[in-house]
Amino acid sequence: MVKKIVKFSKSYDSALLSIKKSFVKENKKNLSHTIKFNKLYKKNPKRIICKNCEKRLLKKFIQNFGVNYHICSYCKHLNGIYQDTDKFNSNLYASESGGNYSHIYEKDFDQRVKSIYLPKVNFLKKVIKEKIKLIDLGSGAGHFLKALEDKKVEAIGYEPNEILKNIGSKKLKKNKIFLSNLNDVYNITKKNLDFNTVSLIGTLEHLQKPNLFLKNFNKSSAKYLYISVPLFSLSVFLENTFTNVFPRQLGYGHTHLYTKESLEFMAKKNKLEIIGEWWFGTDFPDLHRSLINSANCLDKSLYLKELNKKLFSVINKLQNVLDKNKICSEVHMILKKK
Repeated sequence: MVKKIVKFSKSYDSALLSIKKSFVKENKKNLSHTIKFNKLYKKNPKRIICKNCEKRLLKKFIQNFGVNYHICSYCKHLNGIYQDTDKFNSNLYASESGGNYSHIYEKDFDQRVKSIYLPKVNFLKKVIKEKIKLIDLGSGAGHFLKALEDKKVEAIGYEPNEILKNIGSKKLKKNKIFLSNLNDVYNITKKNLDFNTVSLIGTLEHLQKPNLFLKNFNKSSAKYLYISVPLFSLSVFLENTFTNVFPRQLGYGHTHLYTKESLEFMAKKNKLEIIGEWWFGTDFPDLHRSLINSANCLDKSLYLKELNKKLFSVINKLQNVLDKNKICSEVHMILKKK
């Protein structure tokens, strides 16, 4: 058994605040986009079983922006009550509207690589000591592939959205990104025999059939799986309360959310050993953003000055409490076949 590496928190600094400023400036536009796609999501067939453990033990929890969500009483996974069909996923991720969904990630490419994706590669290399050859699924605009390239890690990526794939291809020199069908993700690991690591950075939660992917991963020659997934955290409660603020955590793009318990269930079910964990979140930055977008202020600059003095100045310390208790909004996990 490999000794597990567990890491907590990351600094939410001015660089990250600058990258994510569109969440404040484009709040109304992003909120409108959420409501539009939530309406499409509600046209899908009802979900009867938990997306994670596939048991019929879903309990009513909340309604968020018109969609009902249930908690699985067996594995503690948070489920939207509708299925994500092929048509829905294609509209969301592969079409031009899918490009609109991810438009906020196309800006500040180099800064995103440096501030967001290089730390992910550093964590990966800290956990996996051997030489890494990697397949990245759901590569988006290629930020993670570029960070891997900068750290001399050989990798290829697959992305169903042509707009994003083309952005990545222009930025990459050695690593490659290929256009793929949405359902190719389930079989790609079978075809690539000389790679030892598969990554799904913000991708597993978007798969229509995550359990099928994990089953096929176990049949592949790859040894390691690197995932980052959104979690059922304080941000969900904030979004449920601040209904005039764009919900980043729970919405049409994240129709279900993992928990510490549901991830441990997933690993055990698929005979995977968790060898690396990095718990961090943006729950308090989400609170900061929600307060800004909901404020009834007479002088906005003074409001921001006082809010930053009383919240943003201690935001990392506050977030660290959630991170260390593993109840934050995101986790990175590296799993190894037993």
